[in-house]
Amino acid sequence: MFRCYCRDCQQLTGGGHSEMVPLVAETFKVDGPRTEYQMIGGSNRPTWSSFCPTCGSPLTRRSERMAQCVYVHASSLDDPSRYTPSRIINANAAQPWDKPCSKQ
Repeated sequence: MFRCYCRDCQQLTGGGHSEMVPLVAETFKVDGPRTEYQMIGGSNRPTWSSFCPTCGSPLTRRSERMAQCVYVHASSLDDPSRYTPSRIINANAAQPWDKPCSKQ
């Protein structure tokens, strides 16, 4: 579980970072409808983000570069209180108003 400060995550969440749970793609399944959009990520390779088609909440993110993984937005979990990030990534891209904490 990690907190990402990359520009893509900032734009996708509308905030300074995203809170993500990485899972193995082939064992992951979303029940119910979702809308998925393809874009070019910071790596200049395709990425896909899925959203609830009813309310627009972000659900998942995946990329061509890491095809074996799917990243679930922590806020979309049934029990988000179980989310405990253990890593911060792309801290150098953090906005001045959303600097990473040195402690989780």
